[in-house]
Amino acid sequence: LVSNNSIHANPSSSSHHNTLLPFDSMHGLASLHVTPTTTIPQLLTHSKLPQSPPKQQHFTNNTSIHNRISFLCKHVRIQEAVDSLYQLPQHFRIGPDIYGELLQGCVYARALSLGLQIHAHVIKKGPSFSSNEFIESKLVILYAKCGLADIAVHLFRNVVQNQNLFSWAAIIGLQARMGLSQEALLNYVEMMEKGFLPDNFVVPNALKACGALRWGGFGKGIHGYVVKMNKEFDGCVYVATSLVDMYGKCGFLEDAEKVFDDMPQKNVIAWNSMIAVFARNGMNMEAVELFKKMRYQGVELSEVTLAGFFSACANLEAVEEGKQVHALVVLMGFELGNILGSSIMNFYSKVGLIEEVELVFRNIAVLKDEVTWNLMISSYVQFGMFEEVLEMCGWMREEENMRFDCVTLSSLLAVAADTRDVELGKKLHGFCIRNEFDSDVVVLSGIVDMYAKCGRMDCARRVFCFAVKKDLVLWNTMLAAFAEKGLSGEALKLFFQMQLESVPPNVVSWNSLIFGFFRNGQAVEAQDMFSEMQSSGVTPNLITWTTMISGLAQNGFCYEANTVFRQMQDAGMRPNSISITSALSACTNMALLNYGRAIHGSPCTF
Repeated sequence: LVSNNSIHANPSSSSHHNTLLPFDSMHGLASLHVTPTTTIPQLLTHSKLPQSPPKQQHFTNNTSIHNRISFLCKHVRIQEAVDSLYQLPQHFRIGPDIYGELLQGCVYARALSLGLQIHAHVIKKGPSFSSNEFIESKLVILYAKCGLADIAVHLFRNVVQNQNLFSWAAIIGLQARMGLSQEALLNYVEMMEKGFLPDNFVVPNALKACGALRWGGFGKGIHGYVVKMNKEFDGCVYVATSLVDMYGKCGFLEDAEKVFDDMPQKNVIAWNSMIAVFARNGMNMEAVELFKKMRYQGVELSEVTLAGFFSACANLEAVEEGKQVHALVVLMGFELGNILGSSIMNFYSKVGLIEEVELVFRNIAVLKDEVTWNLMISSYVQFGMFEEVLEMCGWMREEENMRFDCVTLSSLLAVAADTRDVELGKKLHGFCIRNEFDSDVVVLSGIVDMYAKCGRMDCARRVFCFAVKKDLVLWNTMLAAFAEKGLSGEALKLFFQMQLESVPPNVVSWNSLIFGFFRNGQAVEAQDMFSEMQSSGVTPNLITWTTMISGLAQNGFCYEANTVFRQMQDAGMRPNSISITSALSACTNMALLNYGRAIHGSPCTF
């Protein structure tokens, strides 16, 4: 069944289920370690079934044997199912169907080690077993479910003689799960071309791939297929929920709402998906209202529901609503795990309640993961509590024996930048190089920002120039560094260079360039850039308008500042405290009392 020695297992995604088999220790499978260079034959070398059978029991016929093993496998009692093979009289002949059931049991239990043993045993039984369509299909599904992508695909493409719907579903599901979205959709198309009709297992995985790629058009095509095959998918909540999620990720909010509203029955997963869609697309009020509706209809809350609600409250800065639901979480007896705990911490952090963030962090009942630790650290950075950041990082590393990741290092670099501690920054830079974090663009951006804020523009330039991969964030970080120092000429050169390297500037890039000109006293050039920005199709945001108004006012262009303020209001942008203060300052300098009174009465976003 296995002939290609070049197929390697993927250890990062495999699932090693420790089945308590009495023969694991006899044959070394309990210590089986799959490495990047492990081939299928190497895996199977250690895979042998036991030679000493347990005490025999009486079975009436092959049907009762099959039923017994099938029952045990479906209930994930895989140990008992294997033992049943050795409770049989010698005259009983075990067919491929029995081995297929055992492999299915391994799928349920994610029992890779036992599956390897059965695979090896099947090969020894000869072609009538190893080439059996049922067994081949189960092997593909087993390796796919255990995350061994290379092996599963190799078997599916090069060994399996008769591909069926189940093996196609396993491969497409595996690829969608591992982020190989384009491959999943290519297989989806090929599957249909070969006459296999996607079922309610294949369709959700294909929709997941569409959502990951933001391929809304492809997703609509799948939706059309679902509508056409109405009888096959009628009332399938899983498919409908996948459609909601796909449309939400692709930005088709009306389609997502329509699918959700048309669902005859909605389970908690469907409600969670719609709340997440609203929160993800900035429709936070709608997310909160849907949460209330869900509560009114008596749908049981889950951690995912609550996480979506707290995310919306954080974005709305809805302090009272968030506190009330936090109290509800306590009253309902929810255990604070990493998902729920992190969402509540994030809410309190965004509304400025650092003591509550600390309290929730301490009350998380499970082993805290990197996300939770990083959220606590970044909250301290946000509130300027730099000593606590360093203390927390030391605790995380020394007491909890957890490794720093890119997020942790970015927080520490922010501390070095904000405290202008270049020595700490250099130590962190060295740590990043030694531990190969210096290839991560987020970390690189933090290093560039740190050196720039510490006054070491030479180091910032060097790090930027030697970066192998430069994304938009890194370009914008370097632009902002030049702008902050008033190096408008350098900023302009970099602005043109990024476009020559096929990195189109976004609104953040333009904002930095405009700010750099104002910082250098070049108000006319800043106005030219503002006009060019709009001509290029980039829409100014609140920061753009505020930068223009304050920059013009500070450079003595008071009339122009008030003109831009009016343009801002005409564009439907609500001014904030900085833009209003700058406009009032311009009115003072121009002695425009009446216009200043009008500005005083303007609605403001503080």
